[in-house]
Amino acid sequence: MVGSRAAADTRAVPWWPLLRPHGDVEPRVRLLVFPHSGSGPGTLYPVVEALPAHVEVLGLSLPGRERRFGEPPGCRLDQVLDSVSDEVLGRDPLPTVVFGHSLGALLATRAALLLGGQCRAAVVSGQVPGGAPRRAHATATHEDAVRLLREGGGTPEWVLRDPDMLAHVTGVLRADIALSREAAVGFGDVRLDVPLHVLGGTADPLVPVEPLDGWAAHTTGPCRVRRFAGDHFFLLAQENKGEVGDILRRALDGEFR
Repeated sequence: MVGSRAAADTRAVPWWPLLRPHGDVEPRVRLLVFPHSGSGPGTLYPVVEALPAHVEVLGLSLPGRERRFGEPPGCRLDQVLDSVSDEVLGRDPLPTVVFGHSLGALLATRAALLLGGQCRAAVVSGQVPGGAPRRAHATATHEDAVRLLREGGGTPEWVLRDPDMLAHVTGVLRADIALSREAAVGFGDVRLDVPLHVLGGTADPLVPVEPLDGWAAHTTGPCRVRRFAGDHFFLLAQENKGEVGDILRRALDGEFR
C-alpha cells in the first residue's frame, strides 16, 4: 500500500500500543480501539478496562496526542491502514473485534475490511452511516473547531480556557476531520460480512439517531442498533459504560444478541 515505508520510517512510537497489560494471561481474542476526533485511545479506556484479561486491547494512537503528543497532527487513511497491516496483522493472529467511536467508527469499518477473516465483529458508535452528511465535516476554521468542541462536550473546561492547549487541540481536531472526510469518500459502498453492533446517543448534538438503522446496509451479517440516553459521549457516562462493555464482551465471544 502506498506510504507504508514512509509511515514505518517516521514512527517514533507505535501506532497500536497496548491499552493495558495482560500479564501472564495468554490473549485469546483481540480488540482494536479507534478513538474519536481530537483524542487518543486512552479516552475510551473506561469502556474497555473491565474486559476479561484474555482480551488483548490495542488502541490507535494518531500523531499529536497521548504518546505522540510531540508529533505534528495529521495523517492519511492509507497510513492508518498501513499501521493495521504492519502492527496488527504482524502480531500473532487472533479473532479480532474492531470498536470505533465517531471518526473511529469510519476507520474501524475500513480496518475490518482489511482484517478479512480475522475480524469477528464490528462495534461502531456515534457516527452516521453511508453517505449521510456529517456535521463535523463543515468545520473549516479554528473558530468552527472551538464551536464543535463546545457543542459536542467531552472537552475539559481548562482546555477551552488555555490558549496554547486549545490551539493544539483544535489543530488535532481539524487534522482528524480531514482524515474523516477522506475515510467517508465512497463509504456508501462499504460492505462487511460480520455482525455489526451500532450504538448512538438519543441526545447527541452532532449525530442524529434516526439514520443509525442505515448501518444495516453496510454488512451482509446481522446488525443491531442500540440507542442510549446521552450526548455524543454517552458511552463514557457512568450509567452506560457497563452496558457498552457488555456489548463488546459479547462481540468478542462471538455472540450476537
